[in-house]
Amino acid sequence: SRSPRVFRAPPSAGCREAARMADTMHSACLAAVGAWLLLYRPLLALRCRPWVERLTTASAGVSLALLAPLLPWPPQGYRGITLAIIGLMLSCCHPMFTALVVSSTLSLGLGGLLWQLGLCTALPEDSLSELGGLSWHLLLLSILAFIIIPMLTCIPGTAGPVSLIYVAVPLLGGLLLSLGIAGLSSSFGGLSAGALLAETPCASTPEPALRILEAWLLLGVFGIALQFYMSRLNRQKAEADEKDPRPGGSLVASLLPNTSQEDGPAGMPRPSASNDRFQMITQAIFSQQPIEELEGFSENERKLVKICREDEFERDRVLWGGGLI
Repeated sequence: SRSPRVFRAPPSAGCREAARMADTMHSACLAAVGAWLLLYRPLLALRCRPWVERLTTASAGVSLALLAPLLPWPPQGYRGITLAIIGLMLSCCHPMFTALVVSSTLSLGLGGLLWQLGLCTALPEDSLSELGGLSWHLLLLSILAFIIIPMLTCIPGTAGPVSLIYVAVPLLGGLLLSLGIAGLSSSFGGLSAGALLAETPCASTPEPALRILEAWLLLGVFGIALQFYMSRLNRQKAEADEKDPRPGGSLVASLLPNTSQEDGPAGMPRPSASNDRFQMITQAIFSQQPIEELEGFSENERKLVKICREDEFERDRVLWGGGLI
């Protein structure tokens, strides 16, 4: 006997309008977060620097919402919010988790773009069907994630604040802004976030993906150049301050190596040291040796080690540059 045929009513106009509104809000949020990650660096020179740092760290975490189309649950409309909250909590916990969120979003976004650029049609459809239903799409995203995430989080030489701040964050900002504009403006002709990460259907032409790639590269190069330009300006300002020192700065800043040689705000001389000195201080921070037994350290450097051992925030600020800045 045949099973009874089930008729499903088409979605009502109200449901379609709600889905359209959710997609528009998702694209607007991606565009706003992407623009902030590209342009936040000049704002660090203002008096609101601590708030800029916190907002940037939060924005990097919220970017995890880009991966909402990959989730089968919760229902559509709640996936982006769920991922944004998870990414926000992770990013605010520690800079390493910020790097984890940024690298995850970048790797999966790159995988989706490569898929839409032609791998969707170039790879055979059924060659992986015998491996438990594994698809080329899932395999591509997994391979890129296993390569890029360790590079930005734990591999010496590539992981760290320099690659995160100067390369990964601007590239992420360029990707989010490109996808956000494509989702908000149909005249742009690019892929939306949902289409970028979708396994099917394959695009009939790679032109929308090429539009996203062009915009991503343009914005990413602009963001990287802005980071290096602002870093150069800050370095020039620091050199000028060394020649004409003025009072100000925190106790930790006055104790850091490579800062001004003049007295700090507490009347303590600031030590002069090279990168080797900084590496020695870093090792002392994580060692179990008592402060009094540290050899070759000045009094100010001993105080710096003590502060970093007792205060995790100050330790991260010294080693990572103050969260995501």
